[in-house]
Amino acid sequence: MRLGFHLSIAGGLTRALEEARVLGCEALQIFVQNPRSWTERCHPPEEVREFIVFRRGLGLGPLAVHLSYLPNLAAAEPGLYQRSRARLALELELARDLEADFLVAHPGHGEPGAGSFRRVAAALAAAVHRVGGPPPLMLLENTAGQGRELGWRPEQLAEIGALSRVPVGICLDTAHAFGAGYDLRSAAGVEALLADLALGPGLEAVKMLHLNDSRTPLGSRRDRHMHLGQGAIGLEGLRRFLSHPWLKVPAAIMETPRRHLLDDRVNLAVARSLVAGAPALPPGVDS
Repeated sequence: MRLGFHLSIAGGLTRALEEARVLGCEALQIFVQNPRSWTERCHPPEEVREFIVFRRGLGLGPLAVHLSYLPNLAAAEPGLYQRSRARLALELELARDLEADFLVAHPGHGEPGAGSFRRVAAALAAAVHRVGGPPPLMLLENTAGQGRELGWRPEQLAEIGALSRVPVGICLDTAHAFGAGYDLRSAAGVEALLADLALGPGLEAVKMLHLNDSRTPLGSRRDRHMHLGQGAIGLEGLRRFLSHPWLKVPAAIMETPRRHLLDDRVNLAVARSLVAGAPALPPGVDS
């Protein structure tokens, strides 16, 4: 499993690549716009070309772009919905220009029903058709279900993907799943999550993990990330999850708290130990 972090592009796109190189990452996730502002950030063609060449030289991948926080793809208010659709298309286009593999998006906030799901699906489809092909694969991220968040149950993600009629995968966040009530500390909890994914979007739809511990307890419906092994899931829970034979995901991105570079170094070392220390699969089970 290739491991990496969500890293900042403050100071330029290649800053994230330089930090990834220093840390020894194999995968990377970035924002391409200010995540808390509607103001559009321009990336000149020469900056994009420099990023592509640098990334190719590092052999870094997959590369994921995370949609900024302000868009609400399920918004019932027409103005916000149209602005959110436009922002998704803009960021998908930028992700394509950067040769990203994925664009990760939260489904949004709204009433959990057909109307909200149709709005999210229509936004996904419109972005793909506007950008043209082949764009990066869009990944819907499971949520903790905080407030009116959609997507805390795999069947909701499956319904949105089916309604969109465009290729859509899943980014599975461990802290969000725990907050939504899946007890990753137990074999039964891990299997419940994976079974719901299998019955919903399908396990093959899970293309990437967000590997995070949880600062809040099981079923809190809150989204608070913690350093690996220092939260409510714990090392054994994360190891149990990562070693399950049903889980075959090529990459994991960490979004753990960061005060300084050492935090990332420690989390990366812990993640590598979890992956390397996973028990061997039983005879007859493909790796």
